[in-house]
Amino acid sequence: MSTIVLPEQRLAVGREGRGLEVVLPSSATGGTAAVMACAVPAATAGPPVHVHPASDETLFMLSGALLIYIDGRVTRITEGGLVHISRGTPHTFATPGDCAARFLAYHTPGGFEGFHVAAARAEQERGGPLSRDELIALAQGFDWQLAGPPLLPTGDLLPAAEAR
Repeated sequence: MSTIVLPEQRLAVGREGRGLEVVLPSSATGGTAAVMACAVPAATAGPPVHVHPASDETLFMLSGALLIYIDGRVTRITEGGLVHISRGTPHTFATPGDCAARFLAYHTPGGFEGFHVAAARAEQERGGPLSRDELIALAQGFDWQLAGPPLLPTGDLLPAAEAR
């Protein structure tokens, strides 16, 4: 299935101060892939360490920097860098204190972008952010499983006692 997506056709799903756009929805690829454009402010903790059991994720850095946690190791990725995360691999990210990040997130197969759409819709209906537990419960319906605490902008994982 071939498709062209014009800039005005992107779906903005900004949440929690993060700019997110569905650039290529899985519905336009027959489910084979999805692409999101992400903008995350400096000094932003990432999601909890998690795995995508049935999809691969690739991040391509457009500008700024991300701290990427994969299999127990943290690496700073900057503009032009690429990270491929195979399905089932524990991972997360955060932005360091000194810069924001803009990147593309590519999921194969697609479908995970539906989490961001559903979370943004739920937050809009509520008039505020969902709790960590609500987000985790929602994400589990979109090929996402909890595997540890969030990564902090310092590059350290949040201590387990503080993660709940």
